Amino acid sequence: MARLIPKVQIDEIAVKPERDTAKFLVDLLPDDCLIYHSYPWLRTDRNDRGNTTLREGETDFVIILPTHGMLVLEVKGGEISYDADTRDWNRILDSGRLKGIQDPFEQARRNLHYLEKAIKLRGYQGADHLPFTYGYAVVFPDCEYRGPTPPGSEPAIVFSASDLPFIDRRVMAALNQWSRRDRVTPVGREDIDRIVKAISPGFDLLPVLFRKIEEQEEKLFRLTKEQHNLLAFLGTKTRACIEGVAGSGKTMLAQAQAEKFADQGMSTLLVCYNKNLANWINETIPDGYRDLITVKHFHGLCSEWARKAGMQFSPPRIDVEQFWRDTAADQLMDAIDMVPQKFDAVIVDEGQDFYPNWWMPLEMINANGDEGTMYVFYDPRQNLYVDQAGSLPALGEPYMLPTNCRNTRLIAGKCAEILAVEIPTRGDAPLGEKPTVLTVEMDYDVKKRVERYLGDWVKDGKLEPRQVAILSPNIKSRSSLKSMTSSRGILITDDIAQWKNNNGVLFSTVKGFKGLEADAIILIDVPDQNEASFFKRSDYYVACSRAKHLLVVIHKEED
Repeated sequence: MARLIPKVQIDEIAVKPERDTAKFLVDLLPDDCLIYHSYPWLRTDRNDRGNTTLREGETDFVIILPTHGMLVLEVKGGEISYDADTRDWNRILDSGRLKGIQDPFEQARRNLHYLEKAIKLRGYQGADHLPFTYGYAVVFPDCEYRGPTPPGSEPAIVFSASDLPFIDRRVMAALNQWSRRDRVTPVGREDIDRIVKAISPGFDLLPVLFRKIEEQEEKLFRLTKEQHNLLAFLGTKTRACIEGVAGSGKTMLAQAQAEKFADQGMSTLLVCYNKNLANWINETIPDGYRDLITVKHFHGLCSEWARKAGMQFSPPRIDVEQFWRDTAADQLMDAIDMVPQKFDAVIVDEGQDFYPNWWMPLEMINANGDEGTMYVFYDPRQNLYVDQAGSLPALGEPYMLPTNCRNTRLIAGKCAEILAVEIPTRGDAPLGEKPTVLTVEMDYDVKKRVERYLGDWVKDGKLEPRQVAILSPNIKSRSSLKSMTSSRGILITDDIAQWKNNNGVLFSTVKGFKGLEADAIILIDVPDQNEASFFKRSDYYVACSRAKHLLVVIHKEED
């Protein structure tokens, strides 16, 4: 029994003459025979004006018989008539009316030559001749014929109703007649592979990375908007702590609450720890709110208020950590006493990174002091800076944001694994790609991996450079990429403004990127968590949670 392509039940073939023909072909031809049914083709052609157009066609059957060659069959079912004077072909309808049809022999010839050209081009690199016998024939499964055959045909290539039970012999006889040599030239195994590759090539539709991420991003954005419900729930409450896991939308909610206060005519200070995050938020504040919303990172606030008070603000060369931890906050309190500007509301993001002595000046800068409007958003698991237990102002029992809405489910799962806790995600959040975690030995290996992923994501996947960031525990000059300024024409920059303007992929320390996010993250130079005092579990958690859709973690073995 021959093999029918596409693989369908013969009874499912809609056109009866083709169904009848297929049944005899499959039953009578040998097992190694391939039969393509209803094979469509499309080729470029030129119209009368010389313009390139597309021309389509369909071959009823293409038979590849290894012992004899390839035969194209055109099937013309029903009652058919031929007018020798006009050379017109017609189908006689039940009403007796004639319906014109194409010359079946010309149709078969045209189909054969299309296939011949395609096989030469794709299977034999444009060879002049195919190394096996090939030809065409026409089947009239509902008719017999008498008299001489029409021009362009021979009895050997005309199959009638009485030939169907012997169609295997007729196929072989037709190919014998089409042979340009004394005997037919069979189709070898290699030739069959080439024919199949040419007329039914593998066609894979691969999802383009940027489109896949766009689809996931729509779902994540829709989920994140649901967190606005918390702000509605808080209603007119003036003082509140909001604790949320990484990716729960804390920064977005902090900005939304600032805009909500501004809508009420309240001057609002939105303060965070990370300078880059403050710049990021400030650039996303709509212009209509800029007179009422001030965005600062804490030490920037200290510096500006000291300047407004006419005070000197400069960190010393020694004990610089103590200056930023204690002295800067003390100077801010002194400056607040001298600067009349106060705020109707204070909102703090990254509250877990604030030292206990920083809360007093933030209460003092509030127009209503420690009874004034204040919201603090925090995640105790993301404490990267404070070397002691966290402390928050007395704002009551915290409200919880337990659900991750930034990351795909698999990245959120990786973050949960790092902390050994459960981090819930929405049930309809996108699953995403599984994070890749690998270990290499040398800087060279890290570079090659980074080049590979940047190529896959940016060059091939069509992500924008501003969607990708490379993070490390170390500054670039101490990282595995210290001498790497670009990859495959993609700039690697540590300038966040360049990155945001899409001029390159960002390189940043984990701490410098805290509070920010990117669609795709490569985290490099990750040390053993049990040995590295400078890169704790919280750093690892923060770094991985920055990745929204794609995450690659490259551990480096210590020498």
